[in-house]
Amino acid sequence: MAPLASLVESSRFGICLSFRASVIILRVLPELLHLGSFTLYTYTALINLGLAVGLAALYRQAPEGLAARWLDAGLAATFGGFVGARLLYALVNGNYYLAHPGEIFQIWRGGLAWPGAAFGGLIGAALYCSRKRIPLAPLLDALAMPVALLGTLSWGGCLAAGCAYGVEVAPGNLPAWMVMNIPDTYNLTVPRWPTQVVGIVWGVIALGSVWAARRNRWPAGARFAWALSLTALGPMGLGFLRGDPMPLVNNIRLDVIGSALVLVAATLAWAILVSRPAPISDLRPPTSNFQPPTSDL
Repeated sequence: MAPLASLVESSRFGICLSFRASVIILRVLPELLHLGSFTLYTYTALINLGLAVGLAALYRQAPEGLAARWLDAGLAATFGGFVGARLLYALVNGNYYLAHPGEIFQIWRGGLAWPGAAFGGLIGAALYCSRKRIPLAPLLDALAMPVALLGTLSWGGCLAAGCAYGVEVAPGNLPAWMVMNIPDTYNLTVPRWPTQVVGIVWGVIALGSVWAARRNRWPAGARFAWALSLTALGPMGLGFLRGDPMPLVNNIRLDVIGSALVLVAATLAWAILVSRPAPISDLRPPTSNFQPPTSDL
């Protein structure tokens, strides 16, 4: 009997996990749907799912009378996130885009840098809230769980698209359960450190931590900063084990540096917020403290 034991196989979800020659083989279909000229990519679907959850969270948790404004702020953050992610990616790969400037805003061709999305999204939300004169911090707290979820889904999207793949592993260097045959962007399948899979696991851990922190009486904005710091910790740590090409600065990948900057900024913001007295973040609609006078009889 051939040494092949299928553990999970589902064409519906595009996932195949099996053992072959003591190495785990994991494949996720890069395309979920193909109808004529229309193609729905797994990466796109997962990112859109995360964005939809974020917008729904804003609409659902908005104070009374502010649902439309919070939803618009979420759209501004989404637009700013895409612009920031694309601009940072183009900056990191400046040599290519200097020769092909027309492709800078062709997002559908791929290429987004998540630290740019974080800063761009914050700028977009902050500008909108400033213009409409609505508090930014409670709105950000409503995005704490969606931010952690989006980080998790992005790792799943990279697993399907073959991006952010791990370094190649020589036979015998690591236990078989720590090595997976995962394709890269060019569909070259070799034994690798399972960076995307570990990223998904870390994302689930981050989601659990953010969920557990919801009962903490932190000042407004601290819950979002906590979620963003946990989300940044994953790509920063796993960046040292990635095998996809990336420009280096002093032998350190630029994506690691970018994730580290987000981590430091978010952690400092969280530490400052929780260390000083501030209004408690309360996403429930405000209630009136007015009590009608009682008559003394």
